[in-house]
Amino acid sequence: MIRNAQPLVWRPRGVSDTLDSSSAFEGAMTFLTNLIPDPSTSGLFQCRPAAIKLIDATMMGGGFSSGFSSGFQTAGTSSTAGTISVFHIFSNLVYGMIGNTATGFDTPFCFNLSTNTFITVSGVTSSNVPQSQPTSGPWTPPIMDLIGTKLVVTHPGFSATSSMFGWFDLTTPTAPVWNAGNLTGAITFSIPPTFVAQFNGRAYYIVNVVVQPAVVFSDIFNPLNVTNATQVVTFGDTIPLTALGQLRLFNQLGGIIQALIIFKGVSNTYQLTGDSALNNLTLNAMNFATGTRSPLSVCSTPKGLAFLAPDGLRIIDFQANISDPIGVDGKGIVVPFINVAVPSRAVAACNVDVIRVTVQNPLVTQQQQEWWYHISRGIWTGPHTFPAALIQPFQASFLLTGVGIPAKIWQSDTVQSLSGAFVENGLQMTWIYQTTLLPDLDIMSNYSVKQTTFDLAFAATTPPIAINFQDQQGVVIDSIQIVPTGSSAIWGQFNWGSSVWGSSLLALAPRRLPWRNALSFSRGFFEANGQSASAIKLGTLRLMLQKLKFLTDVQAAA
Repeated sequence: MIRNAQPLVWRPRGVSDTLDSSSAFEGAMTFLTNLIPDPSTSGLFQCRPAAIKLIDATMMGGGFSSGFSSGFQTAGTSSTAGTISVFHIFSNLVYGMIGNTATGFDTPFCFNLSTNTFITVSGVTSSNVPQSQPTSGPWTPPIMDLIGTKLVVTHPGFSATSSMFGWFDLTTPTAPVWNAGNLTGAITFSIPPTFVAQFNGRAYYIVNVVVQPAVVFSDIFNPLNVTNATQVVTFGDTIPLTALGQLRLFNQLGGIIQALIIFKGVSNTYQLTGDSALNNLTLNAMNFATGTRSPLSVCSTPKGLAFLAPDGLRIIDFQANISDPIGVDGKGIVVPFINVAVPSRAVAACNVDVIRVTVQNPLVTQQQQEWWYHISRGIWTGPHTFPAALIQPFQASFLLTGVGIPAKIWQSDTVQSLSGAFVENGLQMTWIYQTTLLPDLDIMSNYSVKQTTFDLAFAATTPPIAINFQDQQGVVIDSIQIVPTGSSAIWGQFNWGSSVWGSSLLALAPRRLPWRNALSFSRGFFEANGQSASAIKLGTLRLMLQKLKFLTDVQAAA
């Protein structure tokens, strides 16, 4: 029995950017890197599965060959495949634009996920494709959306051509035809539009002309023509528009009303409902003075329309109310979003129960960070180590391009499967479990810890797990390793029926941590890390804190 001791039970719940867990939620963690909630148990985490490469344009064997277009069959070697600037998923087909480093222009491509083959995109010439954009720094991201049989592409690189936007003709989806040009009819573009979204069967384009930024909408199911000069919405000032998002609104009389949300920078947000053909097209400023500088962060979720505001991730719900920043005041993650280095490069997407957000955080060494918000649990995990340059929901998973990884699209699952792997882009994945500064128990004295247990599950083949305890300055007070015991059965080394085939799993249980010395500290945090594997599960930390007889003294930690 340890005198003047009391237990501290730390059951991990989610990540927080708080500096002091005394004012955050119980179980706040600084890092749950490459860890995701175990679907069966609250307060238990397992390893995130690796992203798996699905599309690799460098493996075409001859660069931009028949999988792209006849105009690029002789564009050089596979090394000419550059950065994928935009992509769109339609059923089992992925359409997109990829840079050609030999020409400096983006070219359209189509990939069949069912057959794992590229499909020829016809109609491409050297004069109807947009100029490739820089791969870092502020930009206007290309956007794609499907209206009728036309998959429209807005791209700032069209400013270097005579065309204003491009489109895939998907009359036959497996035989796409590429085109580029301008609107026809009563309105034509004088500059390339910066965003396109489908709403009520029309293409809505953002056109940021200097005198009066506007949204121009096409005819129904014909994104290439505007019949009437009145098919335009203006906003009364010169503040540029940044993004469009679709939102379903509950009708007080019952049913659902479709709405288009228009973001005007960070100054305001508008709600567009109805249609000009029904004489009920209505534009209303919403009752919150915020918006987004991150067009690729706007995404639909089960809770509403999410977007990255200057003060964090927010959601406009189905009653058109806006949430507070999700995670403010130590309840989750906001600091990386507030300090995002290049807002226009931030991306987000939602599928099933997870919102994934990638930003460049200048406050840390590894600046590219991806954070996951688990909607039903209301918690964050991360930062995860495969940040996305582009990301889209796909089935119950995600397709993404990795930051700094050209010419490839990956599938990244949010739950483990029996076939899940833990080698990502050729590298063995690792995980980090780190608490925030443990709470001040308001006893005005230093602590000593001699007894600690940690709930763990792993396999006999799991490499040693490194564990340490650090003070508030990050100075390691003590470090140890947990080395699994036992061994896996080896084929040919046992009698059939007398042993369990495969790895020996060590069930979830409290593991005693054999510190070499008593941990003495005023404030401190616990960290564990190791190689990712399916058998690993991480749970509750329990420490027996002994009250020492001298007042709190940060110099007395040892």
